[in-house]
Amino acid sequence: PRARRGPPHRGGAVSRPRRVLVTGGAGFIGSNLVRWLTREEGCAVVTLDRLTYAGSRAGLRDLEGAGHRLVQGDVRDRALLRRLLDEAQPDAILHLAAETHVDRSIRDATPFVETNLLGTHALLEEALRYWGGLAGEEREGFRLLAVSTDEVFGSLGADGRFSEASPYDPSSPYAATKAGADHLVRCFQRT
Repeated sequence: PRARRGPPHRGGAVSRPRRVLVTGGAGFIGSNLVRWLTREEGCAVVTLDRLTYAGSRAGLRDLEGAGHRLVQGDVRDRALLRRLLDEAQPDAILHLAAETHVDRSIRDATPFVETNLLGTHALLEEALRYWGGLAGEEREGFRLLAVSTDEVFGSLGADGRFSEASPYDPSSPYAATKAGADHLVRCFQRT
């Protein structure tokens, strides 16, 4: 059993800031999310990012010492994930880490399979282990949100719209690996 600093935020009195682990938080969308979580919501945030073509330290530099910690690392690294979860003891994980860009996936699908599928799987396994060690309100309140893309539904054409009920119809390796990640997340949640 691990010592915790108090219950998660439940809309009433806050005994401590919410703790959040954000994967892929150094990209454009991720860094804005991390900034909002830290500044607007008062969360203590740990960002895990490989800092490749899509991520940059510069996007988070202004948060240094403001309840934020940036860790350069790979979401597939289960030992690193385990250490971060045990140290940060998050109330939530926001999973944004992904290889993106359709054209890049067509040229070489391997990094997309490795990050989008295997990375999501590693995170889910470690999150499940972590969640299994929680009890009471902490266990009940813990959340993992995995961010997807509309690419998993295929192409719309000139008009129309997708919804969560749209059938999956990925048309690129990027879309297929994100669809696979969605299915992994769904089955971990269900079973």
